Amino acid sequence: MRVLLVSANREKLPSPVVPLGLLQVAANLREAHTVTLCDLCFEIDPHDRLAHEIAAFAPEVIGIGIRNLHTNAYDDTDVLIGEYTALVRVARAHTQAPIVLGGSGFSLQAESLLARIGADYGVVGEGEHAMRAVVDQLARGGQPEKLTWAATAGAGLVRGPMMRTPRAAQERGELDRLPAAARDLVDPRYYEWDGTDNVQTKRGCAFECAYCDYPDLEGRKVRVRDPEAVADEMLARSKVAGVTHAFIVDSVFNVPRSHALAVCAALEARGVPIPWVCYASPVNFDDELVGAMARAGCVGVEIGSDAGTTRVLEALRKPFGLPEIFRARELFVRHGVLDCHTFVLGAVDETVEEARATLEMVDRLDPDVAAFIVFMEDREAQSVHRARDRDALLQMLADEAPKRPGWVVPELGIRFGGKLARYVQRAKLRGPSWLHLAQMRRATRSATQPASPIDA
Repeated sequence: MRVLLVSANREKLPSPVVPLGLLQVAANLREAHTVTLCDLCFEIDPHDRLAHEIAAFAPEVIGIGIRNLHTNAYDDTDVLIGEYTALVRVARAHTQAPIVLGGSGFSLQAESLLARIGADYGVVGEGEHAMRAVVDQLARGGQPEKLTWAATAGAGLVRGPMMRTPRAAQERGELDRLPAAARDLVDPRYYEWDGTDNVQTKRGCAFECAYCDYPDLEGRKVRVRDPEAVADEMLARSKVAGVTHAFIVDSVFNVPRSHALAVCAALEARGVPIPWVCYASPVNFDDELVGAMARAGCVGVEIGSDAGTTRVLEALRKPFGLPEIFRARELFVRHGVLDCHTFVLGAVDETVEEARATLEMVDRLDPDVAAFIVFMEDREAQSVHRARDRDALLQMLADEAPKRPGWVVPELGIRFGGKLARYVQRAKLRGPSWLHLAQMRRATRSATQPASPIDA
């Protein structure tokens, strides 16, 4: 069958994200079907582009990937859901091909979004095998279920509260059997923007953090890739025109520690092909691991520290405490790795006083960059919940963040937004945008902070 995959994500702040998941789905599909990708990220008129692709390709199935339900400024979901609904209407006006929704954003509210957006079918969780099953069945003239659930989709996505399953040991082999992502379909404008490409070394998360979606989307069993294959992929990405940095998009790069060390060793053995950044948790960091990361080309870590009080960390079911956060910061400085710590204010009924204690802790921590989010949860499995003192928390950040050069508040546009994006592009800066703010912070740590061109 002719399958048109549509990347509906148009978010470009702080930078556009290569749709790696959809590229994996495309690779698995085209072992048996004809596949093309319509990426709407950079289109001035996405409806016109979609109509043109439908006319040119005459698809027999359309798959629309929904990555986000809100923008990176953490606004309400209605705007983006309205855009996805409009895309389905455009497709309906130009073809009778069945429409399948998928992606991480869709999976979080699968049943309600399928009805609200008006598509025919949906894929929940990892899409490679689930989407292939839907298309194969349609090719045979069959009638798929309205929702096809990936085997890895967590219990929290089904119809009730999240089930607490035992933590599983890392499992090897499954991800290595998947075909390589169809990177020939990538729009080169992603690399023109800041030179960053995405790589994944594992899926799944065994942590049980109170608000996190990763275990639901990827499962609680950690499934790792062969470190040698990861290093080969990083080496290959380094040779692609325009690619200057890699972002390792694992939910937590440093867990399992043994796998992180093996990936670092494989990268170092290949001569450190490309600088990279990753997501991480304060657990498991020690001198050996951070040193190995630095030698392997790691230039920055986005670390989910989340809170600055023991009570809130425990309520969030975090597998670490304040000492681990401070220890991680110390190790990053020692080994020359830039750090961006993210904090979530207002979760688990955190009070304004407790949030203020977190801000005081961040002052003591003094990371290169600190990003703040005021809690908002919108998973289908639980009722929509916002921080109880949301307005007061935002006002506190509005008062305090501008005084600290390294503090970023996306929802308030503080050191985040169009001004930053335009500066990054004009200056032709390479790599994730926060790295440049972090580099300035390191360079001026002991001096008076000068006016910054990206201090939006």
